[in-house]
Amino acid sequence: MRLILATMFVLSFSTAQAATPAAWKALDTAARAGCGKEIVRLASKAKVQGVTGRISGIGAANDGDRYYALILDGRAAGFKSQWLCLYDKRSKQVTAREIEKP
Repeated sequence: MRLILATMFVLSFSTAQAATPAAWKALDTAARAGCGKEIVRLASKAKVQGVTGRISGIGAANDGDRYYALILDGRAAGFKSQWLCLYDKRSKQVTAREIEKP
């Protein structure tokens, strides 16, 4: 009985592991590629210049860490533009919308 309890105790700590830097980089690379394609689909002459913000862990209470968000700066039709892009980690789908700068 003690062996079973000890095993359960050890396994309970091994399930929650932090993401590695390589995993974060792969997520960021996939999100940036998907967001760039979606922005060009929305505005064919849009040019993304860089990421100005990242938000991780967006989701409902029962779905806590489903989306990874990027805020991207660039130009569309010769004017400065900014986009909010949501990357769904599970389905690998991207949703992007142009946002207004303050």
